[in-house]
Amino acid sequence: MFFSHQNSGQSALLKVVGKKIFISLLLLWLAGCATGPKYETPETDEPTAFLNTSEERNSSPMSGWREFFHSPGLDELLDQAEANNLTLQAAWQSVLASRVAVQRFRTEGLPQVDAGLSGETFERSDALSGIGRGDSGDRFDADGRVGWELDLFGRVRRSVEAARANYKAEEALYHDLIFTLQADVALHYFQINSLQAEIELLERSQETRAESLKLIEQRRRFGTVSELAVAQTASLLATAEARLYAAKRIQNSLLYSLAALLGETPATFSYQPDALESEPPAIPAGLPGELLARRPDIRRSERSLAEANALMGVAKADYFPRITLSGTLGFAVRDWDDMFESISRFESSGAGISVPVFQGGRLRANETQARALYKERSLLYRQTVIAAVTEVEDLLQSVHLLEAQSEAIARSVEASSNARSISILQYEQGVSDFITALDAERTALDAEQQLEQVKRSQYINTINLIRALGGGW
Repeated sequence: MFFSHQNSGQSALLKVVGKKIFISLLLLWLAGCATGPKYETPETDEPTAFLNTSEERNSSPMSGWREFFHSPGLDELLDQAEANNLTLQAAWQSVLASRVAVQRFRTEGLPQVDAGLSGETFERSDALSGIGRGDSGDRFDADGRVGWELDLFGRVRRSVEAARANYKAEEALYHDLIFTLQADVALHYFQINSLQAEIELLERSQETRAESLKLIEQRRRFGTVSELAVAQTASLLATAEARLYAAKRIQNSLLYSLAALLGETPATFSYQPDALESEPPAIPAGLPGELLARRPDIRRSERSLAEANALMGVAKADYFPRITLSGTLGFAVRDWDDMFESISRFESSGAGISVPVFQGGRLRANETQARALYKERSLLYRQTVIAAVTEVEDLLQSVHLLEAQSEAIARSVEASSNARSISILQYEQGVSDFITALDAERTALDAEQQLEQVKRSQYINTINLIRALGGGW
């Protein structure tokens, strides 16, 4: 339906009627409900407490890597990564783009105002003139136009809702990237420094075995030890060297990877590892299951689900009519000097309705697609929660077992160290042979190296657990 009027004898009546229609439609719009289902966060099977932790809650609040580890060296690297990581900067631009999209969709529900100014010089054909003589001259137009689509059925509101949910999902992704970046930096930091402790252990062992080889070779020349003792001592030295090179190779790879996380290249990055001597902080007992809601990946999945719900409303609203109001006010003259005089003024107002009659199945296909998208994201949201619970449970049990393993290896280190001292003393006293002393040395080194490796695994497991819990408790 459509009506319009210009300055005429009926303009006053039409204005009154138009105002009443406008007010009625506006009230209907304000009272109207958006199409599509109302969004509600789906229920999930989040545990009230985790399986591998006690029910007693004795944990004080903790948030972030800095508060947990109290490491100035780590804090410095985290600051550098957050300031220079290029992937993080790119993700922030995506957040800004999605934020602007919300405003763009919101403007569709507001009146759109345009203004125009034009001028022309013309000369009309004599043949087309009704009086057989063409017209010529100038014409100037200045006008303002306003148009407004009334969002009676919530198409615009649902679009804004979807855009806002997408913005929140992008924001959650950005925080997830920050959190993942922080976790990666912490993992690299502690692995590099843990490897430094292992490297220093292997270097001391290499020096000791090199000195032992010189001593055994001298005794071999005097015939006090066999050729077998020389060969086994050389083998132990070569084994220590091989382990040392392997540890340095892994450490260098981690250093190069850390440089990339900090937005640098290996050539420009400089970091001096410091041997890690401290034990990883303890994870408190009684962690509540609701900590999972803090995870950025769960928040992102939930917001993506909300976006899909709003898109179902958009698809549903496309079935309903679109009603628009429009108006124009302007001036048209032949002589510029008469511009903006009352005699040159013109105006018009109108309303229009557009009803979808035949779309070839497009609207139904859009609705079906929107429903399928919602179902897909609903399933993915539930799976994300299940995966998060499983990850935390696995890491919690690893924490307990690694602690037990570390205690057992610590006892092994103490026992093998005593055995090494005793075997050396017995060899020097002539009670046992040199082969026994070499075996004790090899066993002690293996135990000490295993202890450093388990400590490294404890740090890795602890960092992954903090990440899995959403950054703290």
